[in-house]
Amino acid sequence: MFKKFRWFIDYYKKEYIIALTFLFLSDLVGLIPPYITGKLTDLIFKGEIGFDRFIKIILFTFFVVVVKYFFAMGWSYFINRASNEIEHETRDKLIRKFLKQQLRFFEVNSTGSLMSKSTGDVYALSDLAGPGTLSFFDSTVFPICIVIMMAVAIDFKLTIVSILPLPLLAILCIKIGDKIYEKYFIAQKSFDNLNDQVLEDVEGVRIIRTFNQKEKRYEAFTEKGEKLRDDNMNVAKLEALMAPLQRIIPALTFIIAISYGSYLIKINEISVGELVSFTYYLNMLIWPMYALGNFINMKEQAEASMDRIGEVLNYKEDYVDREDAVDLKDEVFDINFNSHSFSYPSNDIKRLKDIKLKIDAGRSVGILGKTGSGKSSLIKQLLNLYKMDTSTILLDNMPYDYYTTKSIRSKIGYVPQKYMIFSKTIRENIIFGDKSKDEKDLEWALTMADFKKDVDEFTDGYETLCGEQGISLSGGQKARLQLARALIKKPGILILDDTMSALDSETEKNILTNLKENFSGLTLLIASHRIVQVKDLDYIIVLEDGKIVEEGDSDALMANKAWYYKQYQIQSMEE
Repeated sequence: MFKKFRWFIDYYKKEYIIALTFLFLSDLVGLIPPYITGKLTDLIFKGEIGFDRFIKIILFTFFVVVVKYFFAMGWSYFINRASNEIEHETRDKLIRKFLKQQLRFFEVNSTGSLMSKSTGDVYALSDLAGPGTLSFFDSTVFPICIVIMMAVAIDFKLTIVSILPLPLLAILCIKIGDKIYEKYFIAQKSFDNLNDQVLEDVEGVRIIRTFNQKEKRYEAFTEKGEKLRDDNMNVAKLEALMAPLQRIIPALTFIIAISYGSYLIKINEISVGELVSFTYYLNMLIWPMYALGNFINMKEQAEASMDRIGEVLNYKEDYVDREDAVDLKDEVFDINFNSHSFSYPSNDIKRLKDIKLKIDAGRSVGILGKTGSGKSSLIKQLLNLYKMDTSTILLDNMPYDYYTTKSIRSKIGYVPQKYMIFSKTIRENIIFGDKSKDEKDLEWALTMADFKKDVDEFTDGYETLCGEQGISLSGGQKARLQLARALIKKPGILILDDTMSALDSETEKNILTNLKENFSGLTLLIASHRIVQVKDLDYIIVLEDGKIVEEGDSDALMANKAWYYKQYQIQSMEE
């Protein structure tokens, strides 16, 4: 067990040493009042105590209780501090891991699963690090101290006979704990599935309403909710088994202690006061029995959670920068795909086949093709979102992996097909990549994206809340907001992945004009199915089944009278 949690024990060793020292002292001091109570009982029975002595004993007992209180404050502070720090550190490790991953990681780990690992599983670790550590100490060291005190200060035989049932409780708790691990792991998986559906339903609420699927989605949610309830009930049933054991077995020890203790009083081996002290100590042993059950329960849940978190933390990165990688300094650079091929990690089908394409710095390139032809796959290569052959992509005549991924991405403004709008204001969404941008920069980016006229009509202007996934904005407004976010960083390379498909022809024309007139020297890549968006660019390629089947400027492609020519004719008639 300790091997799994060694990292946070080592990390917060100082806090744990201080906390356990305070806890040990608190427990030791706590053994004094029962002993004093027994002695006081004997003195009263024998009539050997006066008022002054009685007051002194009471005051001393009160002093001991106050000392115990301050020791308890000490261990409580440091235990809870370590628990909170571990919760923070674990979440920090997880988010850092998430942000380093390529897209393959998010294909094998659903959002719901990552959310539950970052919440419920982290809480389980925090519980073990705090209350669990207390329970472990109080179920091991504390009862040993109590038993030693009972055996030495009261009677050895009475102690041994009275605690005979306690090992049975430990054995039963361990057996039940093994089952809790298995059931808790299953329950957390069910929680993952429920999280996934909630996220899907929130993001797809418009589609669900459009296709009148509310009832079916509700039924699916209810089914997953009932599955989670049943799995949690399976855990609760096992936890419930511990509660009676924690009452029945200690009660049995009391019966034995009172019965045998009364006999020992009768034969004058112990006094009444000693039996009183003994019953106090025996009563103090009840908490360690509860603590044992609590610790085993928290330990098994934390082990299951640590295994789940470990699946993420131990995930091997699909791509790591070379140790000798350098930062890319040039804002604009040549790009050369040198017989580049690519397959997604989830299958062996080649999405790009022997791509040979040279893009000179400052040139504009259009990428056309049918749905599934590989347009998005090609432009995503520059972002290194999936594991790929970096030797066949050259940047300024150097292999892709010669440079750090972070420095390459910092030069690129990327506007994806899928909208990614944060549940923040328009201002916060646009300056997301650079908080230092001022009002002038914001206004400029909105103007270039032809979005300023829309924002000016909003009651709250730049402070308009976009809602979850930009639900308060139209498709065209989302597209232009994303474009403004890319433009405000003034990138050396701008990639538009079918960005303008949701725009009307006038807005589309305004944006293309703005890009042409205000971004001289910018390398522009536009992937689209609409020829009007790319016909005026310097170079155009046509993809089919991952291969370049046509390339050249618009005039050259029209002269070929192949796919480009035919699509131009069809789209011209449609418009």
